Amino acid sequence: MSKNQKLWTKEEDLFLKEQYGHMTFQKIGEHLNRSKESVNKRIIRLNLRSEENCLRKKWTTEQDTFLKENIDIMNNREIGNHLGKSPSSVATRIKILKLTRKETLRRWTEQEDEYLLKYYGSKSLGHISRRLQRSIPALESRLNRLGVYGVRAHTGNITVYELAKCLQIDVHTIYNWIQKNRLPYKMMRAKTRKFIGIDVLAFWKWAEQNKELLNFSKIPRNTLIPEPDWVKKQRRCDYSNRPKHENKKWTEEEDARLWYMFYEEGRTQQEISQLIGRSRHGVQRRLNRLRKKKLTS
Repeated sequence: MSKNQKLWTKEEDLFLKEQYGHMTFQKIGEHLNRSKESVNKRIIRLNLRSEENCLRKKWTTEQDTFLKENIDIMNNREIGNHLGKSPSSVATRIKILKLTRKETLRRWTEQEDEYLLKYYGSKSLGHISRRLQRSIPALESRLNRLGVYGVRAHTGNITVYELAKCLQIDVHTIYNWIQKNRLPYKMMRAKTRKFIGIDVLAFWKWAEQNKELLNFSKIPRNTLIPEPDWVKKQRRCDYSNRPKHENKKWTEEEDARLWYMFYEEGRTQQEISQLIGRSRHGVQRRLNRLRKKKLTS
């Protein structure tokens, strides 16, 4: 083994075992930031291949349903990426089911590409989907073809916006972690657009060392996979230790006091939470809401 070769982690092996047979080697490699050849070699080393799983995977009823519902809005490559099938496999299945497309699929324009790259990472895929009249799987496939990988907000490199959505916090909190708490990140590039990419595995390692910054009870289970074993225990711990006033409504007096302490006195959110008997996450959320109110008023 060369000195520069990256060792496989237990989390990566677990993900590989779970997704083998469901995702293509290319997609697994994109999610784990590894080459297709590296994925193939690891599968051989782990003895995942057998006579049974080397056979072509049969199409399930759910996959056939997805194909029928999306044949008029997605091309064969996009459908294949979503189902873990090759474009040729999708084309063959279309013939077997005797399906036909109503009309020729709409090609992507330069203007659509520019809009997608401009707002991806700052707006949700749902918003972009409605604006461009494209399905979310179609957007994910197009981003992959433009060189922006790991866009599904579950594995691989994700954007700041996607991470904030998964953790159910404000996007500015992520930027703050990057600047002040050394959250690992790297720059991703597609054409002329740059993105801040955060590797999921690196995020979990950072989170384990900065548990006080997160409320794990608010993070849905397996929202970022592979999820380490310690997260489940921490989630229960944070839920048990949640503040008594977690659901207590904020008064106008508290809002004014919160705003003054944060912006006039320069106190941290942790200090304010201790002074007013609220959780730090409750203080953070309230500040975000107050900022939005002032911007729209």
